[in-house]
Amino acid sequence: MYIRVGLDQWIMVNGNRVGSGQSAQRIELNTAGLSGCVAIGMSWGHMISLAHVYSGCTAATWIPADGSAGYLQALNEAFAGSRALMLKGRPEAVLYWSEGTPNWLPKQLYDWLDARDIQVNEELAPACRIWLDDEGLLKWSANLTERPDDVRNYTTSANAAATIQFYKGLSANGAPATPPQGE
Repeated sequence: MYIRVGLDQWIMVNGNRVGSGQSAQRIELNTAGLSGCVAIGMSWGHMISLAHVYSGCTAATWIPADGSAGYLQALNEAFAGSRALMLKGRPEAVLYWSEGTPNWLPKQLYDWLDARDIQVNEELAPACRIWLDDEGLLKWSANLTERPDDVRNYTTSANAAATIQFYKGLSANGAPATPPQGE
């Protein structure tokens, strides 16, 4: 089952299969529309999280000069909230962004993760999907779904098919993904 992460959302779910036997389903998170935006996919033991960081995350909004909460504070809160649910192990991450994305945002997010001693993988694509394999290892793909027929078969934070264990809006722009209408 797929949950689509919207603009400036950080969503964490249990990455284990739901159900039992042959009907057990893997929970996967995906996001699209990474034009100037960056996705942060992470594994946290048996949990996974995906954030869609809006292209409005700039040096001016990372730590706003007026002292208001910026992206750094929101990401730190999201990281701490997710870390609190991790039972064991060390997080792993993958960053996705599309061609034409200014270098500042992917580099800033890479450095932010690296400062937390997290192994960071990097990929170039306008969309991404993350999940845990049967051994509990983080996997990722630029394809929104495993099968092309499932591209519109997803839920969002507004109607998630699985329990969202942790949620953080990263800015006032944070909003659920658009319900399936075609890609």
